[in-house]
Amino acid sequence: MNSIDRGDYIELVHPNASIRMIQKGMAPNAMNWHEAVCYAKNLNLGSFTDWRLPTIEELKEIYTIQKICGIEKSDDSWFWSSTDSKNDSGSACFLGFFKGRTGNSSKIASCGCVRCVR
Repeated sequence: MNSIDRGDYIELVHPNASIRMIQKGMAPNAMNWHEAVCYAKNLNLGSFTDWRLPTIEELKEIYTIQKICGIEKSDDSWFWSSTDSKNDSGSACFLGFFKGRTGNSSKIASCGCVRCVR
């Protein structure tokens, strides 16, 4: 996949699905889901202000191209998605970048990472 490193974000030359740009770094601190949504809403990179949390499907796509996003395979962090758990609206789906596994966590758990898309 071809991409352009724009400093704070990666621009995909041939966008995957609805992802055109991926935040290069991640939010500086782990946070709960509500804080993650607020962080994305207030993010301003490259003069773009329409950043958002990726869906769980988009996180799966990012996992497949993680090298161009600066994500190390050894990184055991897990990232929030905008996708609610099917069984519990108080939980959201996440993806762990160490093995690419998905799961659900309470939206008030303060241990998820954030990498926004637009």
